[in-house]
Amino acid sequence: MWAFTALLSCAWLARADVSDEADMREAIVLACHYEMGEFGVAAVQNCIESETTALTGLSAYPDAARPIVTRCTHDMQHHGWAMVKACVDQDLAAEDTLQRYPSEDQTLVASCRAQLGRQGSAKVKACVDRQIAARAGEGKP
Repeated sequence: MWAFTALLSCAWLARADVSDEADMREAIVLACHYEMGEFGVAAVQNCIESETTALTGLSAYPDAARPIVTRCTHDMQHHGWAMVKACVDQDLAAEDTLQRYPSEDQTLVASCRAQLGRQGSAKVKACVDRQIAARAGEGKP
């Protein structure tokens, strides 16, 4: 089974820089066939529909989200387009939340951004939330 997963990963990665939509859709069909074929036609069709919808959805993000889309595509494409879209959605939601943290927590946000580099806003938010929780627990016996 893991050989199929490796083959699937290679199929996703081989198509990572292909800009032709037809080639991407063909890669989706092939990857879904390899990944879900043992579960029947309905599973393959659901996979194709889910991946195609996610791929189409990635082009609907505003230009301001392009760096997040690019990072998530680079980091997650080997897991499929649905995972790329989930990464983007999580990072956008986390970034929105980070922007709303009180000014006294912005130092923590900056520290976590520096510490985590380019891992994304969801990880930065988790880092900040851990530090806020630890700070809140300091005053308790």
